[in-house]
Amino acid sequence: MERIKEGTRYEDASKELEQILSEMEDDKISVDDLATKVERASALLKYCSEKLKNTEEQVKEIVEKLGL
Repeated sequence: MERIKEGTRYEDASKELEQILSEMEDDKISVDDLATKVERASALLKYCSEKLKNTEEQVKEIVEKLGL
């Protein structure tokens, strides 16, 4: 599976994912490129999901430390 470069910002990954999905919806991706784009979209989706999960856990820890 394709990997996302370390240090990639969530916003950049999300924007790229949205672009790929838009291209797919508009039938702008050739059959020759479809598998590559779907694989990239899958990697981006996984990256974004993990980033959100990790951020949620960090925020929860901070709030717990504050006693809120």
